[in-house]
Amino acid sequence: MADDDVPFNPGGVMRAYRDHVISVLGYQLPPVKSGAELIELAKRTAGPALEPEHGLSTEPPFPGKAEVPEEMPTGWRMICACTLRHRGVERGVLFTTFVGGRKTTVVLNAPGTVIPDEYKPLASR
Repeated sequence: MADDDVPFNPGGVMRAYRDHVISVLGYQLPPVKSGAELIELAKRTAGPALEPEHGLSTEPPFPGKAEVPEEMPTGWRMICACTLRHRGVERGVLFTTFVGGRKTTVVLNAPGTVIPDEYKPLASR
């Protein structure tokens, strides 16, 4: 079966992006003492090699736009979001949750899911 014939696999995509974050930052994120430190960690996950290899693209580039980091009882938390395309077709919106000292989660929501207006490009934070 040619690569173009492989059907889109949402679960596989979520695992691939999560595994990318793990490969860059570790299974559990390092603890952070500020929102600024969490932003710097998230920025390190930009540009995963898996995208061109599998016909994927994200807008804005993964991990995308970010909310303002928030201090929670479990540590600093920030959610990022970007639109995911597979071979040019929108397949959903990836939401990635970064929490200092915890595992990262990546969830693919339905195509057309709105990224909140308060999320700003991570590169500008």
